[in-house]
Amino acid sequence: MKNQLSAIRTLSRFRIYTMINIIGLAVSVAATLIIVRYIHQEITVDHFCKDLDRLYLLTIQRSNGSISITDNTDRNNDPNFIDPLKNPEVEAYSYSVSFDDDYIVVDNHRYQANVLVTDSLLLQLMDYPIVSGIKTIQKPDDAIITRKYAWHIFGDEDPIGKQLTSSSGSVLTIRGIVDEPSTKASLQFDLIAPVNQGKYTDWSRMGFCMVRLTNGTDLKKYNEKISKPQSLICYSHSPIQYGLTPLKGLYFNKIVEPSAASFLRGNINHVTILTVVACMLLLVGVFNFINIYTVIVLKRAREFGVKKVYGASGFQIFIQIYVENIYMVAAALLIIWMLIETSAGIFASVYAIPVKPDIVFDLSLSLILLFVLPLVTSVFPFLRYNYSSPITSLRSVNAGGNSIVSRAVFLFIQYVITFSLIVVALFFVRQLYTMLNADLGYQAKNIISCQFLSFETQNRRYANDEEWQKERDLERHKVQVIKQKMDACPLFISWGYGEAPINLEPYVNVESNGEKHKMAIMYVNNNYMNMFGLKLKEGRTWNDKDQFAQYKMMINETARKLFRIKDINEASLQTESRLWWSVGTDESKNPAYQVVGVIEDFRTGHLSMGDASLAILYDEGENPTEPLMAKIAEGKRKEAIQFLKELHNEVMGEGEFNYSFVEDEVEKLYDDDKRTTHIYVTFAGLAICVSCLGLFGLSLYDIRQRYREIALRKVNGATGKQIALLLVRKYLYILGAAFAVAIPLVYYIINDYTKDFAVKAPIGAGIFVTGFILTLLISLGTLLWQVRKAVRINPALIMKNE
Repeated sequence: MKNQLSAIRTLSRFRIYTMINIIGLAVSVAATLIIVRYIHQEITVDHFCKDLDRLYLLTIQRSNGSISITDNTDRNNDPNFIDPLKNPEVEAYSYSVSFDDDYIVVDNHRYQANVLVTDSLLLQLMDYPIVSGIKTIQKPDDAIITRKYAWHIFGDEDPIGKQLTSSSGSVLTIRGIVDEPSTKASLQFDLIAPVNQGKYTDWSRMGFCMVRLTNGTDLKKYNEKISKPQSLICYSHSPIQYGLTPLKGLYFNKIVEPSAASFLRGNINHVTILTVVACMLLLVGVFNFINIYTVIVLKRAREFGVKKVYGASGFQIFIQIYVENIYMVAAALLIIWMLIETSAGIFASVYAIPVKPDIVFDLSLSLILLFVLPLVTSVFPFLRYNYSSPITSLRSVNAGGNSIVSRAVFLFIQYVITFSLIVVALFFVRQLYTMLNADLGYQAKNIISCQFLSFETQNRRYANDEEWQKERDLERHKVQVIKQKMDACPLFISWGYGEAPINLEPYVNVESNGEKHKMAIMYVNNNYMNMFGLKLKEGRTWNDKDQFAQYKMMINETARKLFRIKDINEASLQTESRLWWSVGTDESKNPAYQVVGVIEDFRTGHLSMGDASLAILYDEGENPTEPLMAKIAEGKRKEAIQFLKELHNEVMGEGEFNYSFVEDEVEKLYDDDKRTTHIYVTFAGLAICVSCLGLFGLSLYDIRQRYREIALRKVNGATGKQIALLLVRKYLYILGAAFAVAIPLVYYIINDYTKDFAVKAPIGAGIFVTGFILTLLISLGTLLWQVRKAVRINPALIMKNE
């Protein structure tokens, strides 16, 4: 109790330094903890599954090396098919199909839905918490809904027992509600429907298999067992290999393509960046804390000297320092969690880093901070003053002693980190501006995309031809209504069906002139090319003689350079496998493609990745199940959106209408870059605030220590300008040295981060100069008040007090 009371009295006596320490530590650690909690959430995805270490997803590896999630369905009764999951090592597996762009109908109102059709085993393998009702699919008309989606549709009403109609026409009854799991989940859905709905069911998409292996099964050996190449009809007899990939780690897996399911994917580079930023800001806070506390200890040099004279041991001195640090950290913790809770919404919305509460993890962090951080911050002050002799401590009461060097070093390190954060933040701002304002090579302004007719979720069987014909007639009528009204509407310059030319990734192996490369593929017509303003460089575009079933293509300039094509009239490109199928075509052959034209390069995705090698094949662009895209006349956005909404309700029925603009979709490519830039700018600002708090505390002590010197200089004729320069000169040296060290460090960091960027902003001297001036002005502003006060002191009064 004696140590506790002594600590409280000491901190109260030096309350200005104590408050600076608590506030500086609270700001830096609060920001750090927000990032640490988010990082913890990202690296513990799917950890709510009890058997996570035994859960795997079935994958296939194609001959081009690509790996994607798949299922073990043998739709063609292929004699060459060997089921990779019919082995004793497989304890259980679930078959599911994900329709993340599906819809349901409730009370004649259409709702967009992420529907997962699955069997009774999925919720036994993945431990999603059950709120009420059944724990798994049991009947062909069962449905299980998430609490969040139930609130979206039914509000406060109990959804249990409510009926809905799926896009396949099946009437389902909600008999269960699941909640969000305790950790982030990679598999996302709004509604679970039965994969077997009591009748012939052939889902139109590839599914996925969640597999649980028996205890002790060696994954590597099992994959070797099932990896025998299979030549199957569904893959055009191109050899494929089955394998299992762990669910744990799938979130950051860049190799496996999640094409068969709505699996969230993370960005490990983004997590790494956040980790570095958090560590840098924490170091600024810790160094600031140690530095200011060193001043407190220095002002108590006589106290420590007297205690040593009266026989105080090193352990007793350390305990006193440690207890004082615990009290300051405890006070900071209260502010830290208040800041975290009040800013959670801001960080979730502005910085896109939402965090799921984890009481155990948060409590662990608090305990570590409360007992371990004071241990770290107590070491240097203890070593600094415990091993000095009592007479040295007594003599250093009114002098700075050699601690000036240590304080300058800590302040120097703080400013090296602060300069680095500020300059990197300025570069990220410039890089983001460069990417957002770069020429796309195509027109994206005022082009809207929205979904009307949906794909068939099931490959349906019809009782007779009349039923099939009735279904086709209804679909044709809807298509005709859309065409008539869109053609007659003056709000649109042009329209058609298709996907915007963004996120084009090379995936098809192509060979020409002895060169083998992967190419991205687009299927478009001239109307599409005109809508986006794609420009012909050489050759021709499509004409009336072109058709879907042909072996002709246009390529972009990047592909031409990659394949070293000099004369397109003599060029041909051979794909590894067929790119299309058509009735009446010999599918056993795969002729080479004739190059008929070259288009100018346009940005095919994120600018950092460069332009993809691209092949354009002809397509009539009349598939109504693809998104409808239309170019809106200038100034008519509001009217056009309203027109499309009314047309959607007329054709598809009353319900939700979702749309997006291509320019917004392009901007979304840089969401991670925006988030990184916002975080760097914010944390750089926090770092300079904490550093300036430390600078204020140190200068408060140092300048007051020099009052006698200032008085003597004024008596001897020193001007105010000379005294001001004398007081700030040391800090200018520290700032200059920190900036000199930060320049090569920042240059290396930026170069290493952007080394693989195809487009990057120049690293000019401007960002370094701007960073230095910004930091210098803020720091000098911090010193100004104390310097002005020191310059205006009355020498006679100071000498009298001395």
